[in-house]
Amino acid sequence: MFALNELQQDALLEIFNIGVGKAAAALSKMTSEEVLLSVPTIEFLEWQEARQHLPCGGKIICGISQRFEGPFTTEAVLMFPEDKSLEIIRYILQGDSLFDQLTEMEQEGLCEIGNIVLNACMAPIADIFSAEFHATMPEFRIGTSEHVLRIDMAQSNRVIMLMLVKLQMEKREIEGYLAFLSVLPDMQRLSANIDRFISELQKRVAR
Repeated sequence: MFALNELQQDALLEIFNIGVGKAAAALSKMTSEEVLLSVPTIEFLEWQEARQHLPCGGKIICGISQRFEGPFTTEAVLMFPEDKSLEIIRYILQGDSLFDQLTEMEQEGLCEIGNIVLNACMAPIADIFSAEFHATMPEFRIGTSEHVLRIDMAQSNRVIMLMLVKLQMEKREIEGYLAFLSVLPDMQRLSANIDRFISELQKRVAR
């Protein structure tokens, strides 16, 4: 099973928190209200065990997916429970609706939020690799987490990097998930570059 050591994991969490911090600043400008985002935990799941560990059980969730290609390839998915997705987008758009399902405009709004968050997360990863990632347009999905992530059990060499995301706005705190789906060699490449990043930091501190 793929895993990072404690130092690598701490470094990666710090990197992603830098990214979501920038995303929160962008969302705060959109709403003229303070929005906070944080990533407190990270875990790695093999494709075969994903069904038993995926968040939200059989509940309906909304996901925004983008594919990133560069030094390695990954599909990034931002996920929130359907009712929380409604709460987020209606707060961001400062609107209200009698409907208990997302309208087409609200789905487009969620895609824009997902685009901001996912690209902000990938930016510091690109810095680690000293390279660029090219992203597809964001895609809205709704269904169970298994459906949103489009798990194919035949793809046995894929790994899910799963992170809890906490979003705070006004007096609300909403929990969602960030998932990055990659093949094992790409995750190993990420691990090697995290080591290089840590080594460079240690050299700077030692000067």
